[in-house]
Amino acid sequence: MSILGGYKELRERLKSVRLWSVMAVTLGILVIVALWGVNQYRGKANYHNYLTNMWHRAFFDMVGYVQNIQATLSKAEVSRDDRQRAVLYTEVWRNAFAAQENLSQLPIENNVALERTAKYLTQVGDLSFSLSKQLMSGKKETLLQRQQLKKLRAYADKLSSNLNELAIEISQGRLRWGEVRVVGTSRFRRIAQNVTSSRMLAVEAGFKDYPTLIYDGPFSDHISRQTPKGLPEKLISKEQAKKIALDFLNLKRADIVNYLGLSGDRIKVYTFEIIPDRRIRDRTITIAISKKGGKVIWMIDNRASSSPKIGVAKAKENAKKFLLEKGFANMIDTFYLKQDNTALINYILLQNGVKIYPDMVKVRVALDTGQIVGFDATAYYMSHTSRKIPKPAISERQARNFISKNFDVQSVSLAIIPLDSGKEVFTYEFLGKYDGKYFADYINAITGKEENILEIIKDPNGILSM
Repeated sequence: MSILGGYKELRERLKSVRLWSVMAVTLGILVIVALWGVNQYRGKANYHNYLTNMWHRAFFDMVGYVQNIQATLSKAEVSRDDRQRAVLYTEVWRNAFAAQENLSQLPIENNVALERTAKYLTQVGDLSFSLSKQLMSGKKETLLQRQQLKKLRAYADKLSSNLNELAIEISQGRLRWGEVRVVGTSRFRRIAQNVTSSRMLAVEAGFKDYPTLIYDGPFSDHISRQTPKGLPEKLISKEQAKKIALDFLNLKRADIVNYLGLSGDRIKVYTFEIIPDRRIRDRTITIAISKKGGKVIWMIDNRASSSPKIGVAKAKENAKKFLLEKGFANMIDTFYLKQDNTALINYILLQNGVKIYPDMVKVRVALDTGQIVGFDATAYYMSHTSRKIPKPAISERQARNFISKNFDVQSVSLAIIPLDSGKEVFTYEFLGKYDGKYFADYINAITGKEENILEIIKDPNGILSM
């Protein structure tokens, strides 16, 4: 063979090798891309299943709570025993609060419809809480209150019926959560229209602003339209709010951050749904950041809590540390409630030795790990301001003359408390016992008028006021 012929043969072989090399590389790339696509698809499918399961749980839990409200209100209408009705009304309040928490987790796009439904749940819970308090103090319900309660029970029937229709379609697979974002919105809108058409928004002082353990102002449109006192004036963007949310949660990053929208009446908030680690399927954090001032208004971590391993004292210690880290100094705990393996603890501001009850923050602590799983500073940012606290015009001894001589006073403090009108009043707070029961009696530190008296309920699940 000639040298030239050998060169040509070698060149052809090299071409063939290069061709096969290119084909092999190309095929390898295609295989890698295909595997990556399958992995991405599986990841998205797993995440979709996780979200679906989470929404299913929240929705069907909410349906159960609403059904409980409906049944318990019916029982209260039939019962003739005041103490039994007081117990039933307290149960309605607890179920309404739980229903609200689950409602907030649903993927419904129309925030107005959700807010109106949530407003109804707030009202039925707050009226029930108010009536329980009223009955425990020995006062009968008025005819107007009974009529109002009957209307609220009728709306519970409508709400339960609409939710049951939706539940049947979802459980039978005839409606998927992607469609619920649209169909569910119209359902909730129809419910909301039924509820709000009654003009019951300002009927009774028993409708309070938000179901809590103590000292939230009355639920009225006038109060709702007040400008929050504790928020800085500067407006922030959605991206700034996202960073604030992650910083608050001590997260440098999260696997998934979903923006749920801008909502709220008194305080406009950017709301985010955050999944720190997509591998942990049962943990989603929902957090709301104020557009004005960029403050964290509330946060709910829905991770499941197992059997308690710490007590309330340790929970309070963890909550106090958490508040200090978040910039809430000089806060003291007041009342608490143990529920679902968590402790919900109320904290108020202490200013120069004076208790400031309107400036309240609520912290929920998981009793298995001591982790903070809930936070609500709505009341604080609505009320917090620079206060000039006066000196009492009457002495403690003079104030004692305005309380019962049979009241065994155990402690005395100065306190600012809110009135049903929304105003604040400077008082002496007398804590003590009467006839084996605990009470808090509030005497105006300027005029000597008795402004309020609360029964303090102490039981294994917490310390509440009635």
